[in-house]
Parts: sequence; C-alpha cells; structure tokens
Amino acid sequence: MSMDLPAAPKSHGKVIPKLYPEDKILEEAERLINAIKQPERWTIEHCKTIAAYTLEINELKKQKDVYLIAHSYQTPDIIYGVADEVSDSYSLSKSARDAEQKIILFSSVRFMAETAKILSPNKLVIHPSPEAGCSLSESITARDVRELKKKYPGVPVACYINTTAEVKAEVDVCVTSSNYLKICENLPGDKLIFVPDRFMGEHLQKSLAGKKDVVIYDGVCEVHALFTGEKILSWRERANEAGIDLQVLSHPECSADVLEESDFIGSSEVLIKESIRLGSEGKNNIMLITECGTADRVLAETNDEMNIIGTCVMCRHMKTTLLEDILQSLREPRDDQIIRLDQEVIEKAKFSLEEMFRYAEI
Repeated sequence: MSMDLPAAPKSHGKVIPKLYPEDKILEEAERLINAIKQPERWTIEHCKTIAAYTLEINELKKQKDVYLIAHSYQTPDIIYGVADEVSDSYSLSKSARDAEQKIILFSSVRFMAETAKILSPNKLVIHPSPEAGCSLSESITARDVRELKKKYPGVPVACYINTTAEVKAEVDVCVTSSNYLKICENLPGDKLIFVPDRFMGEHLQKSLAGKKDVVIYDGVCEVHALFTGEKILSWRERANEAGIDLQVLSHPECSADVLEESDFIGSSEVLIKESIRLGSEGKNNIMLITECGTADRVLAETNDEMNIIGTCVMCRHMKTTLLEDILQSLREPRDDQIIRLDQEVIEKAKFSLEEMFRYAEI
C-alpha cells in the first residue's frame, strides 16, 4: 500500500556540466544518495550522472554570491543537492526579503520568483524555468480583483500568495496556507473577499461562520483538486482491513470533503513536521494529501521508518525545473529568466506582502 513516487528526473541533455575526477563524482553521488534517502529510486548510478551538475552549481553559487531558494515541491536532487533553503511560501518569502546576497535564484514557479523580486527590488532575481506557471495563479487577473472591489466597495480583500504580482498589487493583504486563518480572522469588519482558491475560501467560510461573511472566488490548484473525500475513505477502509492505523494529513488547498476526512490540516512545512512527529511516536503509516514533493522531504528528513501510503499527485509546473536549467541560468541567465516588474506594481504589491508579515506576527 506504499505510495508510488515518480521516477527520478532525467536530463534533457542541453547543458553539459564541467568534467570532474571520478573520485570527486563518487563522493558527491554518495552525499546525494545519503541525503535523499531513497536508494531504490535515486540509485548510486543515477546520482553519479547528476553529481557533476550539483558540483558545478554549488561552485558557481559561491563564486557569484547567489542564494538558491527552492520550494518543497521541487525534486530531491535540487532540494538536497543545491538549495540553500527549502520551505513553503511564507518562509521563503521572508528568506527572499532577508537574504544578504544580491542575487537570488528561485527554483519554483513564477509567482514565487515574482514575490522575491517584490520584496527585494534591488536584487537580481533569477527564475530558471520561465514556463513554470501555476494553475491557481493563472485563474485570476488584476482586472478580476478590481471587479470584485467594485461589487463589494470597502470590503477587505485577502489573496493567497499563489497569485501574480499584478494581483497582489490590487489587494489589501496576502496570506499563505500557514497563516490565512489567523490573518483573515483579524482583518477589520465583518466581511472579507478571499481570492483565488475556492477550497481555502470554503474552509474560511466554515471556520469564520458567525464572525465574518466570506466572499470567495472560483480558482483551484489542479493538483489538490484531484483529491476527494471518497478516495480517502476508500484508502482508510483498505488500511483498516490490513490492520493499519492510517494518519491522513492534508493541505488546505483541498476540498471540504477531503479536509473533513483528514486527521490533520496544514501547510507543506507543517505537514512535514507533523509527519516526522507522528513517526517519532510510532505512528508511521502516513497518507499525505498534497503534492508528492512533501513525501520526498518526509522520507529524507526523518530517522524513523515511514510507511507513506496512497497515490502521489505531481505538480507538472513545480517539476519543470531540472538541475541543468539551474546550471544554465547561473552561468549566463537569459533575459526571460530574469524577473522584471513595473515599479508601481512592486510598490503596491509590497504593501500587501508587508501587511501579511505584520498580521502574521500579531
């Protein structure tokens, strides 16, 4: 019943790394396999094929003073091979803001790299895969937000951070999956507009019932929308028949019926910490209702034997970036790999992000 994780990504052969001595390649491959902790998928032979990429990337980061940030949904070779920091949207937003380096390379989807540029407008922000978008951020435009504000004048607008810079520039505050409940509850008034995630909005409506009227928008994450409460019930029944005490942990981007069938709800980073905590207590039969990069991190970052059960749903956008894309963009970034935003958009969007930090720390 274990989760069937996707195969390790393969190079598309467009970027050739430097040549390194065989002993150095083997040493790096052993470092990778020990960090990733999935020897069946990430074999020593596969790690040897990517070792030259991770070696050169880490050399170039030092030479050019680059801070490489990666989201948890990136592949393990990026997370454990070259990233300086890995986390969820909220933590990475703060890291982008506070990084000492003048160059930030964001291995993620575009809206995250835009967020880094908004918070650090004087830094060079590189996004290796310009084509890596996001179904949720692409579900709403700045014009859509302006229309909602006309329809509900004076009502505070909160937007999930999975949105473009132009959308962030039109709202009152941004939120993430780790702080949206707290922030929305503390917004002034008895009504709010929440965009664009419909499922998170429905969770807000339920959580704030009797306190606030929540107007929601009809956007969804294509990954989390695939999960259903019926599927979880089916897995629970199979687990019970096998004598397994299944712990279901879900991301709040999932639908209400999924959240109702879950034992725990939280952001990617919180799901990882809770999984590791459960494993330390002997409750190691885990079902993660989110993108499969979360399972990769749980397996790598626990010392306990984990049995991650269920099916994995992979984000095609998050998995776009390969090590060779990072290497190429470090050597000489193309114009479309450099994040550029209008100054007016930066200033307005920065306000909504700074409001997020302020409300989150109240």
